[in-house]
Parts: sequence; C-alpha cells; structure tokens
Amino acid sequence: MTENEHIATTGDDSESTELCAQCGVSIDTSEWHPVVADDGADGELQLYPFCDETCRDEWE
Repeated sequence: MTENEHIATTGDDSESTELCAQCGVSIDTSEWHPVVADDGADGELQLYPFCDETCRDEWE
C-alpha cells in the first residue's frame, strides 16, 4: 500500500473484520472507534475506520 492509498469500508460485508485505514491493525468493532466519511470518486459514501485518534490525525 502506498502512503496515499487508503482502505475504505463500505459496510457490504458485516461479518468482515475492520482494519485501521492508517496502520492496518484489526479494530474491535464492538467498541467506539473514530471514522472518516468521504464521497469516493464514484460518489459512493466510503467510511475509513481508525484504531484511535492518533491514526486518524496521521491519515489526514
């Protein structure tokens, strides 16, 4: 993955494990975690989950 490439979660697979869009660590989805919402190039809403605020801030 390049520095500018991010992993987006569209929510299609509710059974999948979410990974932090910055560091790639597995996220416990039963607890609160920060996300960033963005309209993708195709106009579809994309959610970028993060393991903590530090990763979210580094991603921006």
